[in-house]
Amino acid sequence: MLRSLLAPWQNYEGSEPAPAIDVSATTSRLGSPDSSNGEQSVAQKSMCDMVGELKAIEMVVAKTALLQRIAILIREVPKTKDTFRDSDGFLSLVHVLSTLSTTIGQAGSQQTRDVVACIKSAFTVASETLKGHEANLWFFEEFIGYSSLSDAVDALVSNPVTADVTFGCLLALSFGDFFLVEFFSSLRTKSHDTEEMHIHLLEFATGLTSINLPGAFGVLWNFVLRTMKTDRVLRLIVYKLLEHLTHSTHKNLAVLSMQNILPHIFALLKSNTSTAGDDDMERRSLTNILRRLFEMGASTQDSRELLECTAKQDGSVNIDMLELVRSSAKSRWPQHFLLHGRSALAMSSTDMKTLPSHGFTFIAWVWLERMPSESHKLFSISFGSSDAVTLSIGSNGSLALKTGAVRRIEVLSKSNVTTSRWTHITLVHHKHRSSHPSICLFVNGVLTDTLRWAYPKLDEASPATFKVGDDVAAVESGWCLASAYLLSVALDDDFPRLIHHLGPRYSQSFQDQTLIRFLTYEASTSLNMYITAQGAALSDNSQLKKAIRGDSVINDSSIIFRFVPHLHDKKSGLVTRGDVLTVRCQPLDLAVWKIGGAVVLLRLIALTQTSHELSRALSVFADCLRNCWQNSDDMERLHGYDILASMLRARSHLINMTSFETLFEFLGLNFRTPDVSTVVNTIAYKAIALDFELWSKTSADIQRAHLEHFAFLLRSSRYRKFNIKMRLSKLGIVRKLLFAIQAAWYPQESIPFVVNTLVLVAQSSFTAEEVFKPIISYIAASLAEDSRLSSSSSSSSSSSSSSGSSTLRGDLLRSTARGKAEHVLEAFVSMLRNPSLYSKIADTLPMPRICLLELGTHPSSRTACQALAMLGLGLNAPLSSSRDFDLAGGWGILRNVLPRVWDRNVHDAALDLLPGRTGNRSGDDSGSPQMLSVFLFALYRGLSAVNNNAEQSEAPSKDAIIWILDDMAKLHESSSSFRHIFRSHSTSQLLIDSLNIFPPTREAAGALVLHAKISTKLTHFVLLVAMGNHISASQKQQILDIVHPDNQPKRRPQLVDTSGSTLALVRADSVRKASARLEEWRKTILVSERKLFRKTQLDLQEKRRRIASFEESISATTTERDVWPHTARKRTWKLDETEGPHRVRQKMESCLELLVQESKSTGRKEEALSAPDSDAFSVSQSELTSPNSVAALSWADGDGDNQLTEDIIEDKLRRVRHQLEPGDVIEAVSTVCRIAGVDSFPGLLIFGRTHVYMLEGLVENGEGEVIDAGSMPEGMFFISENTVDLRNPQRAQRWSLDQVSGFSDRMFLFQDVGLEIFFRDSRTLLVIFLDKSCCQAASKMLSSIALNMATPEPNAIHASIIDRALSLSRSSASAVEKELQLAQRQWRNRELSNFGYLSILNQLSGRTPNDATQYPIFPWILNDYVSEELDLSSPSVFRDLTKPMGALTAERREAAKSRYTDLSSIDETPFHYGTHFSSSMIVCHFNIRIQPFTNMFKTLQGGDWDIPDRLFADIWRAYSSASQDIRGDVRELIPEFFTCPEFLENSSNLDFGVSSTTGERIHNVKLPAWAKGDPLLFIAIHRRALESRYVSENLPAWIDLIWGYKQRDEDSVNVFHPFSYEGAIDLDKITNDLERQATVGIIHNFGQTPKKLFNSPHPPRNLEGLLSLPVTTARGVPEDALALTRDPKPFRVVLNYAVSNISIDHSDGRDGGVRPRPYGVVDLPSPSHEHLEWNQDLDDAALRLVNHGKVTQIIEHVAPTGAAFADQDTLVTGSGDNIVRVWRVSHGQAVPSGLVGSSARYRRHATSTLSMVHLLRGHNQCVTCITTSRAWSAIVSGSEDGSAIIWDLNRGSYRHTIWHGDENLRPKVHLAAINDSTGYIATCSASHLMLHTINARLIARLDNAGAPITSLTFHEREYSHLDILATGHNDGSITLWTWNADGTLAGMQAQWEFVEVRRMHSGEGASGVALGSVTALKFIGESLCAGYASGLTYMWTIPT
Repeated sequence: MLRSLLAPWQNYEGSEPAPAIDVSATTSRLGSPDSSNGEQSVAQKSMCDMVGELKAIEMVVAKTALLQRIAILIREVPKTKDTFRDSDGFLSLVHVLSTLSTTIGQAGSQQTRDVVACIKSAFTVASETLKGHEANLWFFEEFIGYSSLSDAVDALVSNPVTADVTFGCLLALSFGDFFLVEFFSSLRTKSHDTEEMHIHLLEFATGLTSINLPGAFGVLWNFVLRTMKTDRVLRLIVYKLLEHLTHSTHKNLAVLSMQNILPHIFALLKSNTSTAGDDDMERRSLTNILRRLFEMGASTQDSRELLECTAKQDGSVNIDMLELVRSSAKSRWPQHFLLHGRSALAMSSTDMKTLPSHGFTFIAWVWLERMPSESHKLFSISFGSSDAVTLSIGSNGSLALKTGAVRRIEVLSKSNVTTSRWTHITLVHHKHRSSHPSICLFVNGVLTDTLRWAYPKLDEASPATFKVGDDVAAVESGWCLASAYLLSVALDDDFPRLIHHLGPRYSQSFQDQTLIRFLTYEASTSLNMYITAQGAALSDNSQLKKAIRGDSVINDSSIIFRFVPHLHDKKSGLVTRGDVLTVRCQPLDLAVWKIGGAVVLLRLIALTQTSHELSRALSVFADCLRNCWQNSDDMERLHGYDILASMLRARSHLINMTSFETLFEFLGLNFRTPDVSTVVNTIAYKAIALDFELWSKTSADIQRAHLEHFAFLLRSSRYRKFNIKMRLSKLGIVRKLLFAIQAAWYPQESIPFVVNTLVLVAQSSFTAEEVFKPIISYIAASLAEDSRLSSSSSSSSSSSSSSGSSTLRGDLLRSTARGKAEHVLEAFVSMLRNPSLYSKIADTLPMPRICLLELGTHPSSRTACQALAMLGLGLNAPLSSSRDFDLAGGWGILRNVLPRVWDRNVHDAALDLLPGRTGNRSGDDSGSPQMLSVFLFALYRGLSAVNNNAEQSEAPSKDAIIWILDDMAKLHESSSSFRHIFRSHSTSQLLIDSLNIFPPTREAAGALVLHAKISTKLTHFVLLVAMGNHISASQKQQILDIVHPDNQPKRRPQLVDTSGSTLALVRADSVRKASARLEEWRKTILVSERKLFRKTQLDLQEKRRRIASFEESISATTTERDVWPHTARKRTWKLDETEGPHRVRQKMESCLELLVQESKSTGRKEEALSAPDSDAFSVSQSELTSPNSVAALSWADGDGDNQLTEDIIEDKLRRVRHQLEPGDVIEAVSTVCRIAGVDSFPGLLIFGRTHVYMLEGLVENGEGEVIDAGSMPEGMFFISENTVDLRNPQRAQRWSLDQVSGFSDRMFLFQDVGLEIFFRDSRTLLVIFLDKSCCQAASKMLSSIALNMATPEPNAIHASIIDRALSLSRSSASAVEKELQLAQRQWRNRELSNFGYLSILNQLSGRTPNDATQYPIFPWILNDYVSEELDLSSPSVFRDLTKPMGALTAERREAAKSRYTDLSSIDETPFHYGTHFSSSMIVCHFNIRIQPFTNMFKTLQGGDWDIPDRLFADIWRAYSSASQDIRGDVRELIPEFFTCPEFLENSSNLDFGVSSTTGERIHNVKLPAWAKGDPLLFIAIHRRALESRYVSENLPAWIDLIWGYKQRDEDSVNVFHPFSYEGAIDLDKITNDLERQATVGIIHNFGQTPKKLFNSPHPPRNLEGLLSLPVTTARGVPEDALALTRDPKPFRVVLNYAVSNISIDHSDGRDGGVRPRPYGVVDLPSPSHEHLEWNQDLDDAALRLVNHGKVTQIIEHVAPTGAAFADQDTLVTGSGDNIVRVWRVSHGQAVPSGLVGSSARYRRHATSTLSMVHLLRGHNQCVTCITTSRAWSAIVSGSEDGSAIIWDLNRGSYRHTIWHGDENLRPKVHLAAINDSTGYIATCSASHLMLHTINARLIARLDNAGAPITSLTFHEREYSHLDILATGHNDGSITLWTWNADGTLAGMQAQWEFVEVRRMHSGEGASGVALGSVTALKFIGESLCAGYASGLTYMWTIPT
C-alpha cells in the first residue's frame, strides 16, 4: 500500500531543492493585527512550496530543517493546515519516514542523530497538523491510513538504534504532547530499579492525559507487542505505561479496550507462569492491567477464554484467574458514546419543522467523569438559527433550561447530577397540562423540578436539528452517553421511573409488550415499593400501570430520534461531531449469558473446594445476576436457586462470613446501611435464606449472622412494612423455624438464637393463623408427646433393668425436645406480655383453654411457670378471662396438676396470681381468689405426704409447705383482699381439712425438727385466719378445737375421710370431664402433628429429589462446546426414541450412565440429610408439628370454639403434583408400564386439563396412594420379571394436549391392554395397563383429546404413516382396513416405496419399535454378500422371496417338514420351526452395538454377553445361518438394515471377546465386499436393492407369508410355534402363578407372529415405465435433470431486495402460491396473513409478528439473524448473541415472550403469539443461518465461528458439531439445509460444501474453488434412487449435485464425493435485467424455484 501511495513522487527525485523561505519574516507579517487575506495566502503558498520541496530533498538534515519550518508555520498560521493536506503533506511525511531507515548509522554517530532529529520533526509536523483539525484527521484516516504510517516506520522500529525514539514519537503523536518523545529511551535508563522507573514515569504523567489519536496508539501497540517478547526492559516499560493508562482516565481505558489490547495481554499472562522475582512483578502488572480492561468490558471470546482458564485440567480452580473473573464481574459499563471536550451527536430532520403539537420528552443516560469547567450543553433542539430548547449542566452538577419561549436561563437547583455514576435524566414539556404548559424534570426517575413554562413557538419553518452534547463551546468536559431519546409525547409523572429502572443497558424502543421483564431484581423491587406506596393514588389508566399490563405506551412512530451506540448509526442519520468515541464494551455478565448463562455460574460454584474459592465464586455469581435480567431469567428457568442451595448444603463447611455477606447482599440486605435492607429476590430468598438446614450446618458465627438478618429486615429497615407485607408474610417463616427446631438441625447452643428469631418474626404484623397457631400446636404436641413417653418410659424401666442405656438416651432426647418446646413456650409467653398483641390473639384463640392445653397433665416446673404466667396475663387483661378459665375447669385442673411440680419457681409464679400480691400489678385487688384453693390443695397434698411419710414426687416438698405457709401468713397480715377470700366457706374448709391431716397436737415422738417447724407455721397461719373477722364462727371453732385441744373436752380426734371430704368432692365431676376433654384434645393434636410432620418430611425429601434431577439436567448438558470441556463427562450414545419418516429411529442421543448412578446415590444422601435423627424418632415417632399446616386445634365440648379446627386433607397425589405444568389440574391417573424394547418401566400416566404426563418410578397402591414402583406387589403386570426396571430414577415426560396426534390399540403378550400414543413432535409412548377396563378408560380420554385438538398440518411434505383415522380415533377394524387399502393403492401406483409400504404394514399389524417382542419385520433381500460389485439388475443376487427363510434350501425344507410330521404323529400341535423370524433376542442380537439394545441383550442373556462366535459379527455369516445352515435360525431383518449405519459399528468400543474360529476380536460388523468397508454405503446399496425391480415384483409373495393368507400355510412350510400366534393362549385363564409366568416368558422370548392383514393373495405392483417415478408422473429431476428449463417470465411479485426465502401458500392462487420473501421476513406456515419481521441492523434487536400488515407482537433483545419454522407451532431463531432460540407459536391468545405460562392480565388477540421454550447455547459467535426439520426433530444452526451445530428440537439439547476449516481458519457457515426424507444435512462456508448424516457422520466434502455458493436446497421424495442437492452461486448459476462412492479404488475404504449432475446458467432476466446471485432455492415437487439478488423469482421446470 505504501509503495502505491508514493508512486506519484518519483518525478521529484531529480529536481533541484527550492530556495529557503524566511519563515520568521513571513509569519511576523501574517501575525500582525492588520493582516489581510492576501497575506494569509502568502503563508499558504509558502506551505505549498515547502511541501513540494520536501518531496524532492534527499539530505536528512535538510529534511529536518524544512520540517521544522513547516511546523513553525503551522503554529503561527493554523490555516496552513488545510494547505498542508491539500499539498499532499501527509504523503510527504510518510515518504520521509519510509526513507530514513537506509541512512541510519552506528549508535551515537552524527548520522544517527540526524535521523533521530528528522523522525522527531516529522512526527511533530504530523501532530501539529492533526491536532484539533477534524478535516485533516478525517483525511488522514480515510485516505492515508494508519497502516501506511505503520509500513513507513516499520524499518525504524526494527532497528534498535531508532526503536525507542520511534516508539516515543508514536506515543507523543497519540497523546498530542511531544514531551513524551523521550519516554521510552528515558525509562530504559532506569530499568535497573523498578521503583525508580515508576517514579520517573510519573514525571511524564502530565503528558499522558488523554489518547487523542487511538489509531496512532494502535500502531505503537502493534510494534511493541512484536518487540517486547524479546526485550524484557521494553516489556516492563510497556506494562508500566499500560498500568498507568488503565488507571488514569475513562477515555484512555476505553481507547485501550477498543484497540483490542486485552487478548494480547491475557495471552502474556497465561504464558507467564513464573512466580519469582521480576517475573512475579510482571505478573502483578499484567493482572492489574487486565483487571481494569476486563472491568471496562470484553468480547465474548475474551470472556470465554478467561472463564476457561478458571478451571485447571484436574478440575480444580485457578484462584488467580478466579480473582480476575471476580473483578471483571463487577463491570457495569454499557455500550456508550464517550464525548470529550467540544463534541456532540447530531441529527437533522427535514420532515420536522416545528415542535410536536402535544409536547415532547427527552430521555438520556449520562455519566460524568468530571464536572465541566463551565456551563455545558447536554441537549438542544434548533430550527434554523434559533434554539428552541436547550438543557445544560453547570460546573456544580445542576441542570439549567432555556427555551425559545422563555429567554432566561432557569437553573434547576434541585436536580443534581453527580460524577462517576450513571444518571438518568428525563425532561418532559407538557403543552397543555391543567390548562397551563409546564416542564417537569426527572433525575433517576424521581420528579425534582416542575416549572410553569410556555411552550416554544417558532416564527420560521426551518428543518430541525437535534444535538446531544456541545460542539461549539470550548469547555473542558468528559462524559458518556448510553442512550438518548426524543419522543413526540409528554410522559406521565410515573412513567420515567419505569424507564429509569430499565437501566442504562436498555437501548431498544420501548415496544416490547413485557417491558417489565427487562427489570433486574433490584429495579423490580424498587418499582414495586413505589407502586405499593402510591396505592390507590396510582390510577389504573396511568402509563406505568399500562406498561405493566402489557399495553403500549410509546409508539414507534412517536420516537423522533434514538441515539444508541450500535454499528449502524449512519442509517439513522446520526452524525458525530468533535471528539466522540463509540465504546462498544460488553460486561462479563452479558458475556456469561451468551456463553452459557446461569449454568456457567452454577458450575463455577460446583468447582470450588475451599472457603476462599467459594466466596469468590459466589461473588461472581451475584455480580453476574445483579444487573443482568437475562441471567436472572435463566436462573429461574433452571430452578437455579434451588440448585444453588443444594450445592451450598454440600459445601456448608466452606461458607465463611464473606460468602454469607455476598449471598445476602445479593438477596437485598445492606450490611453497611441496614435501614435500606429489603428482599429483592423472593425466589432466591425462599430457596437460600429460608433453607434452615443449610445454615444449621455452618459455623456458629454464620448461624447467628443468618438468624440476625431477620432483624435487618423486620426491625432496622425503613422498608420493614414492605418487607413484611409484600415479601415475607406468605413465606411461612414461623413454620419453617419450628420445623428446623423439631428436625434437630441446629445444635443445642444455637436454639436460643433460633427462638429469638422466632419471636422477632412472630411479633411482626402477621396473622394469628400464620404465626401463633403453629407455635401453640408445636408446644402442645411436643409437651404432650414428652408427657406420654415419660409415663410409658417410667413404667417400662421399672419392669426391666436391662434397658438402662437406651432409657438414658431416650431421656436425653426427650429432655432435648422438651427443652426446645419449653424455650419456645417461654418466648411465646414473653410475646403475650405485649397487651395489644395479647388482645389480638385472644380475639382469635381461646387463651384460657390454651393455657391448660400447654400445661398438660405431667408438666415440668418450667412449663407450669409459663402456663401460670400465661394465666396471669389473661387475668390482668382488660377483658378478663377468669370466667372462661373457670368454665373450662381450670382451677380444678390446676389443683390436680400443680402440686406435683411445686418448687420455688412454681410457687412464685402461683403466688403472683393471688390477690394482695403486689409487684407488677397495679392494685391490691388484682389476682384471682380461686388461686388460693390451689395453694390450699397443694398444702393439703404436702401435709398428707409428710403425715404418711410418703415420697414427695406427687406432692410439694416440706420446704414448699413452709413457703406456702409463710407467704400466706404474710399476705393475710398485709392484704385485706387476701383476707376476704376466707369468707368463702369452701376455702376455709380446705384449710381446716389440711389442719386435720397434720394436727399440731399430734405426738412428736421421733418427729423431725422440720415437722415441728411445719407444725408451728401451720398453727400460726390457721390462728391468724381464725382470729380474723372473715371466717365463720363454726369454722373458727373447728380450728381452735384442733389447735388447742386441751381447752376442750377430751374426745377422740376424727380422721378426715379424703374420699368424701369437701376437698375431694368439690366440682370433682366437672374437673374429671374437663381433664378428659383436654386429654382428648392433646391426642388429636398429637396424631395430627405426627401426620403433618411426616408429610412435611416426605415433601422435603421429594423436593430434594427434584432438585437432584435439576442438577442432573445441568450435568447432562455438558459437551465439548462448553467452557470447561475437560470437566464434562465422556459422552456415550444411544438410539434416540424420536422417530423420523416411517417411524425410522436413526438419531443418536447422549446417554450418561455415570450421571444416572450418581443421581441415585445423590437421592439417598438427600434423603438421609432431610430426615431428623432416627434415634429420636424411635423414641417419639416425630418431634411433632408441620411447618406447612396448623395442627387440628379444636375444643371437643361443642361450645363453638371450632374456629381453631383445621381439617387435615391427605392428598394421595401430592408426590406428583409438582410435576404438573403451572395451572394444570389432574383429571385422571392410571398405573401403567412403559414398554421400551425389552425393558418395562412402571409409572403413572396422568391426564391433566392441559397436558398428558408419563411419570416413571411411581405407581398407585390399592388405596390410591402414590408409592415408589419398587414397593409395588409382584406380578402386578403380565411382564417378564427380568425386564422390569425398578432402578430407574423418576423420569418425567410431558406433552401438551394439542401435541397428541393420535393413538392405537396395542396387544402386549396377546393381551388387549396396551395403547401407543403418537405425538406431533415425532415421539411415541407405548404403555400397558393393569387390565382391559383401565385401557379402555384411557382410550376414551385419548379419543376426546385427539378429536378436540385435531388441527390440519399445513404444507406437510410427508404424509403420516398413521392414517387420519388412526390419528384421530381408536384403530378400529374399519379404520385399519381403510388405511390398508390406501397404502396398498399408493404402493401399487409407486407413490409409496417398498420400505414405506412395509413400514405401514408393520404399523397396522401392531408392530412397533417401542416393543422388541413386536419389532418391525423386514426381509432378507440379497443372497450375494461376497462379490466386489453388486449387480442389482441380476435376479441371482436376490433371495427367493416366495419362500420363508427356513425353506430356502432343500435340506432345511425337508427338516422342517419332518418336524411338522413328527409333532403331528404324537398329537402335538404341529409346527415347522422351533424358532421365529422375529423376537426380542433377534432384535437385540442385531442391535447389540447400540444402546439401549446393548443393555437389553445383556438382560436377556442374564447379565453377560453370549459366546463371541454367536454374536452378530458378519452379515454373510448371519445370512448363512438364517438361510442355509441346517441347525441355523430363520430370522428376518429389522429396519436398521436399511436406515441406520450406526448399528454396524462398535462406536462404544465394547469388548465382545475374541472369535474362536478366526481369532479376531469382535468389533465392527464385517460388511460385504461391495460395501467397501463403509456402513453408510452398505445401507445405501441395501436400500437401493429393496427398491429394485426384482423386489418390487416379488415382494407380494413375501407379504403373503408374513401378513397374508400363507401365514400358517403348511404347503408353504410356514407354520410356527402355536404360542406365536394371536389367540392361541389367554393368560387371564391361567390361574397358576408359576405356569402363567412361564407362559409369559415363552411368548416374550420366542417371538410373536404379526396380525394377519390379508386373506387373499397380495396384488402385484405396476412395473410399467420408470420405477423411480409414480405411475402418474412422467419426468422428474433425478431422471431428467438436463431437461430443467427456466420459465420465460418471473413471478409477479418483485422485491426491492434480494430474495432470501421462498414460502408456499396453497390458499393463494397467485403464482401457484409461491411467495418470495426478502431477508428479515419469514411467513408463518398458517395462517397465510401472518409473518415475522426483523431488522438487519444490530441496533434494532427486536422480533416482530405482523398480522395483515399490523405489528401485533414485538419481542426486544433478541437480535435475530435468521428464522425457520419447524411446523405451525414451532419457530426457531438464530441471534447475534450466539444463541439459538426455540419458540412456541400460540394461536389466538397473546402469551408474553420469555415468561412461563400466561396471565389473564395480557390481552387476547385474534392472532398468533410467541413464547420462548428453549435457549440453545453452543456457538462462540453470531448465528448466521438456521434450518429445521420436524420430520427428524432437528435444528441445524451455522455460525461465524466456523461451525454448524445439530440440536434436538424436542428436548432443546446439543447433539453434534460440524466444523468447517481447521483450527487456524474457521470460515463462517452461512448456509444449511436438512433433507426431510433422509435426514442428510448440507452445510456451506466460503471454503467447503459438506454433507453429513443426521448424526454428523461426514459423507462428502467439496472445496468451493469456483463461484461462491449463495443458496442451497435438497430435492426431496419419499425415496429417490439419485439424491440431488441444488446450489445457487453468486454468478447467477445453479448447480445440481449428487454424491456417491463410485470412484473408490478396489480394495480401498469407500470415498464419497460430490458429483456434478448439471450446471445451469440463469442468464438475464426479463427486459435484460441482471439477475445477480441466486439467493434462494426451493424444490416444489419436480420443479425448482429460484430467487435472485435482483428481487426476481423464476421457476425451473421440466417440459412435459
